[in-house]
Amino acid sequence: MEDPVREVEGVLRALVDKPTLRRQKETLEKYCTEDVEFYHLYINLNTGLKALIAVYQGAELFLNYSGVDFHKIVYDAHANALAIRMTVYIRPWLLLWRTTPLRFHVLLELEDAIVNGRKVKKIKVQRDYFIRSPILQLIPFLGEIYDSDTLRFFLGNTLALMNKFILWLVNLLSPS
Repeated sequence: MEDPVREVEGVLRALVDKPTLRRQKETLEKYCTEDVEFYHLYINLNTGLKALIAVYQGAELFLNYSGVDFHKIVYDAHANALAIRMTVYIRPWLLLWRTTPLRFHVLLELEDAIVNGRKVKKIKVQRDYFIRSPILQLIPFLGEIYDSDTLRFFLGNTLALMNKFILWLVNLLSPS
């Protein structure tokens, strides 16, 4: 990438916005270093590009990526890193009736490289930070409750009030 802020959206779209396996492979080969590292909630890789290609393609086969939204992209030139807040929409084959939004932050650590006589930035490390657990979001019915901010707020406050009431009741009934 010559201009990471402008190009990163297209790179990530090629990986998770209804990708083909060939497009994923070509994108990773073009924009990642050979010794790329990948840190994720469930998988950590530091074995290079071929392993990362296998992970992305396996995820596509299992998760069935169906779209992506970008909320914020920030570039730190001093650290040579990109931070992206995004939502990836998946439709796992077992849950085709429902699209599940996975909200997370991605940190891409970049490395300068020379390609065809031009200085470009390639992805050296990818770190994914999920806002909510993807596995819990996939559970039918419970996943929708887990992913709802309103329901979580309501249930949390209800539990807090119940606990305060029980504590008050115990203090009232226990001898001093």
